Amino acid sequence: MVRAEGIAAAIDRARDRVAESREARRAASACPGSLSARILNVLGFPAVSRLGGVPLQLRNRLASESGLRDAALLTPDGGGWRLEGWQASRHCAVWWRAPAPVPLALEDAGLEQAIANAREETGARAVHLEGLAGLAPRSALRAAAGARLVVTVHDFTPFCPRPHLWERPAARFCAFSRDEARCHACLSADFRLARGFEREWRSAMAALLEAADALVFPSSYLRSAWRGLLPGLDERRQHVIEPGALETGRVARPAGPVRHVALVGAAIGMKGAALLPGIVRAAEGLRFTVLGGGDAPLLRDLRRLPRTRVRGYYRAGSLPAHLQARAVDVALLLSLVPESYGLTLDECWRAGVPVVAFDHGAVAERIGRLGGGVLVPLGRGADGIAEALRALRDGTRDRPQVPPPVALTTPSQAARSHVLLYRQLGLLESPR
Repeated sequence: MVRAEGIAAAIDRARDRVAESREARRAASACPGSLSARILNVLGFPAVSRLGGVPLQLRNRLASESGLRDAALLTPDGGGWRLEGWQASRHCAVWWRAPAPVPLALEDAGLEQAIANAREETGARAVHLEGLAGLAPRSALRAAAGARLVVTVHDFTPFCPRPHLWERPAARFCAFSRDEARCHACLSADFRLARGFEREWRSAMAALLEAADALVFPSSYLRSAWRGLLPGLDERRQHVIEPGALETGRVARPAGPVRHVALVGAAIGMKGAALLPGIVRAAEGLRFTVLGGGDAPLLRDLRRLPRTRVRGYYRAGSLPAHLQARAVDVALLLSLVPESYGLTLDECWRAGVPVVAFDHGAVAERIGRLGGGVLVPLGRGADGIAEALRALRDGTRDRPQVPPPVALTTPSQAARSHVLLYRQLGLLESPR
């Protein structure tokens, strides 16, 4: 991995691990008594910032939300479950040994017991599932019995256990396939599953979504997509709350043609990193930097490209600083699957850097609404991206203006929106 990403990325990985360990020790030592919260937030995988995406968004939000309410978060952690609590300025955690979540399961007794333990510990009268990845749907529904239920739908997990719909072994976006044989072949590439599992999964997830008092989506695109996939869902219970990214100081970017391009985010197949060699060859005269960890063999291949440097993994939340320090003119967001929100887009905009992206998913919806980017039809592939970069390089296309900071959601705004929703549901008292 060091050969693929470089020593600086390896150091950043180590620093994040050390910071996680220190935070866990501090939280554990600060918990002499029981935790208390009216709402139990649940995530089906570790809530560590280095994973980016949902965990990073959630931790940023809860850091602000804990100033408005007592918060509790339940997550799997190694050989057990971790219950964190935030009460005003205090952050503490308790941990107990228990079976880890069962991958691709409709039922999971360990999950049910963990939620029962956490509800008893906190006295929570509501359960908020912060995404459904990693959670067995039938057990999650049973575990929330007797409590109010809020579900954040962060992706397409209720449609398929592969939340990003990246088909295996074909290595392509499945385009919401409902062909049972095709779906079974995809999942069977990594898991041993009985015939008909996919149909049972969708039915169980639909029942869970239908039972929720409120459904939260991170983008208008994802809400619209789910209205197409499950048109029977009550639209009155659907809410869009964008998670946003932390505010950063923005450096004014000089006007003029594009000279330096960065591929940002995870360097893996479904994020379009394998398209970069063709783009580099076709967009002569430009420098490229790869910012993000990912597939080691692919990153080693990218290192061999002319005029291209690989920085690799960077610490959570530091992308804007990396873009500014390297004077990047434009960033590439090349996901071949539709993004449900696009936290990396926020971070590029926070740095004052516009993007070139494929015209699908939440990234396209947000650029269409706020500007700040050039959209390329997905079918044009690397040729279409290179064509857009040549136009920006030659000045025949103006560099897009990124949205002003006031137009971008912050985690504190997302926290206030969640607290308002909880109050509307009667889960929290309204301020007097």
